[in-house]
Amino acid sequence: MRGARLFGSILVLMVMGSASLMAATPKKSTPNAARGARSVSPEDSNAVLVKVGDEVITRRSVSERLAELPEQYRANYSTPEGRQQLLERMVEEKVWLLDAARNGVPKREAIQRQLEQQRRDLLVRTWVNELMAQNPAPSDSEATAYYNDHSEEFKTPASVTVRHIQLKSQADAKKVLALAVAKGADWEKLVKTWTTDTLTKTNGGSLGTATREGAFSSIGTQPAFAESAMALGTGKIGGPLKTDRGWHVIKVDDVRPDGVRSFDQVRSFIVRQLSQARTNTYYQDILSKAKGRLGVKPDSAVIKSFYSSKKSARDLFQEAQQAGSPEQRIAAYQLVVDSYPDADVSPQAQFMVGFIHSEELKQYEKAEAAFKTLLKRYPKSELAASAQWMVEHMRTEEAPGFQQLGIDSTGAKSASKGPGGKP
Repeated sequence: MRGARLFGSILVLMVMGSASLMAATPKKSTPNAARGARSVSPEDSNAVLVKVGDEVITRRSVSERLAELPEQYRANYSTPEGRQQLLERMVEEKVWLLDAARNGVPKREAIQRQLEQQRRDLLVRTWVNELMAQNPAPSDSEATAYYNDHSEEFKTPASVTVRHIQLKSQADAKKVLALAVAKGADWEKLVKTWTTDTLTKTNGGSLGTATREGAFSSIGTQPAFAESAMALGTGKIGGPLKTDRGWHVIKVDDVRPDGVRSFDQVRSFIVRQLSQARTNTYYQDILSKAKGRLGVKPDSAVIKSFYSSKKSARDLFQEAQQAGSPEQRIAAYQLVVDSYPDADVSPQAQFMVGFIHSEELKQYEKAEAAFKTLLKRYPKSELAASAQWMVEHMRTEEAPGFQQLGIDSTGAKSASKGPGGKP
């Protein structure tokens, strides 16, 4: 429970202000905290609520943090209990920030790279968004012109909405047709009494709406059926019609001819389409101008060499880790060994070839060959003991004393132990 609570607190802290969590150095204490001599009213926005080392948390800083929260979360901290919870979490945040700083976390190369990446992304996103906001929206006259020039795009095909009573024989269909066109006929009752279509028996025989292609939900694609229904006309009852499902008596609810959707119906679609095209054009235009102002001068020869450069062993190894099927991963790991036999990740790749053959595919002979190759090529590798253990025990149920290997995002090896816990 304690772990879950701490985890929840950390998550909330991240929501409340990820930028604060990654601050490179602790802030200096405020003048009020430094002097400590001037009396501050508890209601003063500069009143110190908590002091953490040389830093302080004031009423103002809590209020500012509250204002930074998304509106859907802000109400959770409007009560005394909510404000207490917010303050407690800000204290936790301050403690961990200062503790991280004292232990050199902000100076770590990986942290600096992440901070620089976030800074770079924020600056680019902010400036480009400001420039793109100057791109005017398409006018009504432009939308109208597009509508007139592309009328074919907005045509609507003829359609028919129809109901039916499906029957086994033509004789039955003729009998039901006579009942259906009789004065005072109850179509719904006739459907329930006569139809053999169980899918439409409870909804008045409705087949829905279809175009001339005749794609009906219950009876499949029936173009001749659709054409006959259209020819019959709205509100009419007709038949018998024959399909591969049997004989049908039909009732046409609605027939709509070919047409063109009105401008008002498609205006929002046209504006959106024009906006997308204009946005891309506008972006390429301002990018080209910015390149001109800054003097971008690519070296085509160097670029061509860069594009055709060979992937590193680590790149290939990471691709192998992300490959799909066992066979694809085996082929990818084998490529690492074949391309870079002396790379630091090659023993791991060779081990994974054997491991996948053994543990996933149960191909023990191929696995044994792969492990023996590792022992021959890389006898001094830390994986030699694990490979030997696999050769001797992989056909048994005995669990190995090591973990599956991998490389993390920094390229460092994951923990791996051989039999008996020996590296």
